[in-house]
Amino acid sequence: MSVVRMMVAAACVAVVAGCSAPAAANPPQAPDFTLPLDAYGLGAKDRAQVIRARFMLAEECMRHVGLDFRFPAVEPVTDLRNADYLGWLDPGQAAKSGYLGKGRNPDEMTGIPSYSVTDDEFYVLEGKVRRHHGRKVPPGGCMAGADAVLNRGARGVAPADIGRRFDDDEVPRLRDSASDLAYEDPRIAAAEREWSDCMRSEGFDYRSTEDVPWASSAADERVVRPRGTRAEIDTAVADAECRAETGYSAVRRTVYVEAQNRVIDRNRARLDVIRSLNQARLANSARVLDPQRR
Repeated sequence: MSVVRMMVAAACVAVVAGCSAPAAANPPQAPDFTLPLDAYGLGAKDRAQVIRARFMLAEECMRHVGLDFRFPAVEPVTDLRNADYLGWLDPGQAAKSGYLGKGRNPDEMTGIPSYSVTDDEFYVLEGKVRRHHGRKVPPGGCMAGADAVLNRGARGVAPADIGRRFDDDEVPRLRDSASDLAYEDPRIAAAEREWSDCMRSEGFDYRSTEDVPWASSAADERVVRPRGTRAEIDTAVADAECRAETGYSAVRRTVYVEAQNRVIDRNRARLDVIRSLNQARLANSARVLDPQRR
């Protein structure tokens, strides 16, 4: 029995008259999912706007050299990594489907949908050729040419960065560096031990949240397990309760905030460039997508 349920039962015994177990305890509030490095990226909607403009400019460039290439449609995609970093497990989801959440989009890290290209299209997009059918390809290719337009006017940014292809993976790589730092923090291990003790009191013997079989990532295909079973749901419900009772996600948030701030301090000059580029790209993308403003 969980600590919360034991306390409710004890109170009922003591008071007796007029006491009944609540129909549903107040569900734990989701933590604040924002982390410091979020300030150096764009939200899902703004990011989608920039990608649409980038694709439009690249398509125009491709047509100029005789290639009628079309990128896929772009929709806002929310990067869910912060929820993973904080180890948040939604109690409602746990009771409904265990650990099986909504399908994860392969492009959620950058918001850029996947697409396929022919050899000729790849060479022109990536700047592997200087000319195609006698027509000049921009330095770095049509994608770099599109980024050069979107980067214009970024304050405090060197011309080399203005003309260069924007690296969508740069901030995600810094997030991964911060994650590595956080993973080594002893407070994470202590939170795992406290969670493990709570789970053991509920009848589940797991040393860490990563040991729960159904909690493995979608990329982990070592063992195929039935999903949505009573065993999975019961485990997930106890797991969500123990994360709430032990303050598991709150500990992780403290550690990840500190780790990301350390990474920011080490890379502040570069991150300021990235933020300036993002601001320019967002403003320029609005002009690209609105013919009356071009």
